[in-house]
Amino acid sequence: MPKPIKPQGQPTRGKTALNRLRQVDIYICLAWRHLFTGQNPLIVDVGYGEYAWTALEMHSRLMTINPNIHLLGIEIDPVRVQNALPHTNPPQIDFKLGGFNIADILRDKPATLIRAYNVLRQYDESAVPDALAHMADGLAEGGLLIEGTSTPTGRIVAFDVYQKQAGELRHRQLVFGTNFRHADTPTEFQAILPKRLIHHAYEEPVWTFFRIWERGLALARGAGQYRHRRRWCYAARYLHEQGYGVNTHKPVMGRGYLVLNNPLFP
Repeated sequence: MPKPIKPQGQPTRGKTALNRLRQVDIYICLAWRHLFTGQNPLIVDVGYGEYAWTALEMHSRLMTINPNIHLLGIEIDPVRVQNALPHTNPPQIDFKLGGFNIADILRDKPATLIRAYNVLRQYDESAVPDALAHMADGLAEGGLLIEGTSTPTGRIVAFDVYQKQAGELRHRQLVFGTNFRHADTPTEFQAILPKRLIHHAYEEPVWTFFRIWERGLALARGAGQYRHRRRWCYAARYLHEQGYGVNTHKPVMGRGYLVLNNPLFP
């Protein structure tokens, strides 16, 4: 009998509300749907929490791209795995005990997408590179790894998009998302930055980026743009003009996403 695999990582708080990660799922469908058209793509939700809601929601949303998508939820807490088992329907939906060592769990079937959301936030900054590297070992070539944070309700989100290219994990995008229910301020996003940025939120060049974002929103008001969506798009175009490489395509901006095609911080 093979020796049990020891999960790598530590238990998280695991409190996740229904639809908290809706904006993350929608962005994947909007910007990366081409990755999920193959045969039986596998998506992995790492640290889905006390209840399997967000993992099941991700599966449901990505099935609009491909009904043959498979979901694997991974949790380091055995009680949470037991709580999720009533939702299993192998091979379409399954839940297993594990941590960042995803490749040990997947073995011969790498993942098209790995999402580790509101997980690394609770780790020391020094632990992040190893955690990302371990998770990347379980990715297929061209696959995505998403790491980020949100407010408790998911009203706003901020996340990094990495892609495995030539065997290496490369940063592709930094994404800020809103549901437009409030007039969001850059300061609010500054408080939920992905783990690699949160400890540098008030350092250069991160600080300058948020001040320029604030200036763009102020200019939008000065130009008579008072609706949240229009101000958001105006500020996104302003950031692009200032050299931040923002995606200014209307389908992206208009859905509430500010996408930087650079990491913003080394």
